[in-house]
Amino acid sequence: MEKHPQPQRGTNGDVIWHRVGAFFIDSILMGLIWVPVIIVGAALGDLGFLVLASAGLVATLVYGFLLEGLYGYTPGKYLLGLVVIKSDGSNCTIGASILRNLLWIVDALPTFNLVAMVSILLTDDNQRVGDLVGDTVVVKQQ
Repeated sequence: MEKHPQPQRGTNGDVIWHRVGAFFIDSILMGLIWVPVIIVGAALGDLGFLVLASAGLVATLVYGFLLEGLYGYTPGKYLLGLVVIKSDGSNCTIGASILRNLLWIVDALPTFNLVAMVSILLTDDNQRVGDLVGDTVVVKQQ
């Protein structure tokens, strides 16, 4: 995996549909993590489910928080040629990634990512609430 690919600054307005696609790819990949956890965990009973759910939660946190913080992208973003950077053009940090991903709670409200889409369309740098709080933008890779 290429660590922090070179961003094409100023392309954040050109990546809205790429972001949607990356979200769907990442959601499918996250589902592939959680489906076995639920199926196997249910077969193992309460304690087994708790252990596997904890492992699934760790995998989810690593997937979302650490990949963007360490590399600047998730697999979905990478496949669609996107990278997350700080608004000043520097590399995304783990702290910024944690902030932007925790705010999915707000971005997903009141329905399927409605706040995120409205925010992306109304902000000058096409940022969702998580991007605004984390001071990040999503741009094309060079």
